[in-house]
Amino acid sequence: MSFAASTTAAPQVYGADEINGIVLDPGTYTTKIGFAGYDSPSLIIPSYYGEVTNSAEDGSSTNKRVFGENSLYTPKANLEIKPLIKNNIVVDWDASVEQYQYLFKQLSIDPADQPLLLTESTLNSYKNKEQALQVFLEQEQFSAFYMVKQPTCVSFAHGRPNCLVVDIGHDIVTVTPIIDGICLKNQVMGTKYAGAFLNQQFIQFLNEKKIVIDSTYKIKSKKSVYWENEESKPDYVTKQFDFPISESFDEFAKLRTLQEMKETLLAATIDTTSDAATENGETGTGDKSMSQDDEDLRYFEIQNGLSVPFTKQERTKISNSLFDPLETLCSEAIQGWETPHNGNIIKSLVNGSDKTSKEYVPLRRTKKPEEEDKDKMDIDENVDEKTSNGANETENDNVDLPKTGLGLSKLIQAVLDKLDVDLKPQLANNIILTGSTSLIPGLNSRLHSDLTLSNPSLKIRIHSAGNTIERKYASWIGGSILSSLGTFHQLWVSKAEYEEVGAERLIVSRFR
Repeated sequence: MSFAASTTAAPQVYGADEINGIVLDPGTYTTKIGFAGYDSPSLIIPSYYGEVTNSAEDGSSTNKRVFGENSLYTPKANLEIKPLIKNNIVVDWDASVEQYQYLFKQLSIDPADQPLLLTESTLNSYKNKEQALQVFLEQEQFSAFYMVKQPTCVSFAHGRPNCLVVDIGHDIVTVTPIIDGICLKNQVMGTKYAGAFLNQQFIQFLNEKKIVIDSTYKIKSKKSVYWENEESKPDYVTKQFDFPISESFDEFAKLRTLQEMKETLLAATIDTTSDAATENGETGTGDKSMSQDDEDLRYFEIQNGLSVPFTKQERTKISNSLFDPLETLCSEAIQGWETPHNGNIIKSLVNGSDKTSKEYVPLRRTKKPEEEDKDKMDIDENVDEKTSNGANETENDNVDLPKTGLGLSKLIQAVLDKLDVDLKPQLANNIILTGSTSLIPGLNSRLHSDLTLSNPSLKIRIHSAGNTIERKYASWIGGSILSSLGTFHQLWVSKAEYEEVGAERLIVSRFR
């Protein structure tokens, strides 16, 4: 019995299981790390570090850095909590390297045997890119390395190469157009009206009621007390420490409470006129209004046992301030946000003297061959003149922006107005919402309503993962998908290539 030979060639298999890459996603609030191909990070720790100062008998002092939740949330003598990242940009590389080493040790990672993919912000400077190459290829001795922009990873996580990524994080909100999986860096806009902005509103609102947020580490025992007026005081016993607690540690510990308040209380609404009417006293009949207030009233128990009531109007007004930052719940201006941020914050965060590569141009709009040859005469001159001079502007940057605070809907609208007329409909139909603050209930509906009213001729479609993990860590998940693809292997930068080519050429040609 004989078998006929197959006349069709076996399909080429692209597999990446044999290369177990590492995905590192540093964020402003948390840093995520895990193995490529996994559906969630293996380890998530705060993007902060503790610095403990120890004094010796001879009068000298030594500083020790600690990482991880167990070390950061445990009060110690001479412990100062400091951030590693601000506005999604690494600000302390020495401490960041120690944090990475701590993460590698926790996961038993051997850099010599595994490549590493690092996600980076669209705001990342040339200097920071160069530092990352030096750290992971020279200092940590990884076998291979690659950097991908976070919005690109988000687009991979959602399977949409052409989209508009709206990332509502802790420090900043960024809106990034993605074409063919590449970020249009010069079109990125953002503001500081993000999670920290809501935190400060809660703090000032409670201060106006004479309510103090006490963290868990202070509480020894407590009794439940309901807040009725400024005379209401919590009933609790504090722990006694034989050393002073630093202000930075206390502020860091409060972040947990503020995070929980945002997760349990906030909700955005489409119709804000009813909230305004309630605030002005136009509530109709007294009995009906009273029963409605009781139904919408929600209590939040602070760690000291004091249960604070929040009405629906208060909860929604804080959330809706993301869309109208000047309409806040507090009677005074929000501290730290007194100056309106009208999308230009992205330009102010990037040093104008830093080298950056030219903005990506879609293939269908490429220049003529003779023009391309002229642009490629010298790689060192492959820098946009406007960007190098700090202008960082495009032809469509003359969009009229309001002089007041630019809310979320208007920020997205400003980015859409800057896009080419052919790209605008496609990206309006593929708006991706990501980031922890985007989990506020009702935010999707409010955003869709605002954009539909502003663009009646466009089909607005907002995509957001229903799973909390996928929404918060979309950047890491996208990096995990990308680095596990067999076709991605050709993009890894080896140490030999780094030593041969150099950081400057790699950044301009590979890490745009």
